[in-house]
Amino acid sequence: MTRRRGLLLYANAGLFCDGYILSSIGLALVTLGPRFSLDATATGLVGGATLLGILIGAPVFGHLTDRFGRRLLMILDLVVFVVACVAQIFVAGVWELIALRFVLGLAIGADYPIAGALIAEHAEPARRGAATNSMQVAWFLGAAVAYVAGYALLRTGPESWRWILASPAIFAFAGLLMRASAPESPLWLAARASGELQRASFATIFAPKYRGALAFVSAIWLLQVVPLFAIYTFAPAVLAAFGLGASSPAGSVAITTAFLAGSLLSLPLVESWGRRPLCIAGFAIAALAFGVLVLDNAATVVPCFVAYAIGIGAAAGLELTYPNELFPTPIRASATGFAAAVSRVGAFFGTFGLPWLLARYGIGWIVALACALSLVGLFIALRWAPESRGTTLA
Repeated sequence: MTRRRGLLLYANAGLFCDGYILSSIGLALVTLGPRFSLDATATGLVGGATLLGILIGAPVFGHLTDRFGRRLLMILDLVVFVVACVAQIFVAGVWELIALRFVLGLAIGADYPIAGALIAEHAEPARRGAATNSMQVAWFLGAAVAYVAGYALLRTGPESWRWILASPAIFAFAGLLMRASAPESPLWLAARASGELQRASFATIFAPKYRGALAFVSAIWLLQVVPLFAIYTFAPAVLAAFGLGASSPAGSVAITTAFLAGSLLSLPLVESWGRRPLCIAGFAIAALAFGVLVLDNAATVVPCFVAYAIGIGAAAGLELTYPNELFPTPIRASATGFAAAVSRVGAFFGTFGLPWLLARYGIGWIVALACALSLVGLFIALRWAPESRGTTLA
């Protein structure tokens, strides 16, 4: 195994766990809800606590990654993954679980800027887009494994939620062993030696020369993940609202496989098409798929979700490719962390509000809102999406 391939493997171990952790909660809620008699508010808090943790963890640990290096923070966040996942086995009340999900969110938030910076700073310019987009492949692969494992673990009985939520610890521990040999980024070491790190602060990301790029990356990330996380977190409930059984894995697995297929498709397309066309195409396909779903035809539900998943799955890797190419080394992780935090503001409220909206207004309004958000994303992509292919990192 070459050094670069090895780095992709252990850097993406965290993203695999991220996808697993964030996706498995939807299945855990099948038995967790009745166990604690969760109402819509409590269900939203359990589902959204991790996203709230990401909101805080991404900018805080992104900045710490710029200050103290990629390697140290990359090891520490997987330690938190292992401990917090295992601790979920022993919770006795819903607020304990919400607290642990929040802590997991802090660690997940840290992983986006850490892994993104490390991968981008080691990659060859001609393959950087594919390398950073591989993070999204790892995320969706983790989500796919979470659904397969989760549906199998549901058969263990009414306490299955404990094993579903603890199971990511296995993969996090394996990733931790791999990350122990991680090298530090040469670009970060050079920036420290030159004094650039000392001259930059978190506020630097808001300087006029970076403000437009920061607004663009934050906006597209938010508009992509609000529908995505709401669907992933409550996939069984969403499919049930369309008349598909919540106990059957077919719909969830099909959608997850489509997300994974889209992310794999992005690896060649991000280099051959470029960043801008891929960004535009993702939002266009999402808007079209949700638009057809508004018509409420049962026969189109899974095909439309699959089309949406392939389209947005292909474009989602740009959430991490763009900030790692548009910002220099001293503020790269800080900018990625800030954009991730902005996206999770919307994802938190979308995830927290979905059970309430589903109960009060039905699935039609939710799909219409997702379509509107995708149309806004399409407008922003057409107007402002840059082409950063081949950029030399500063």
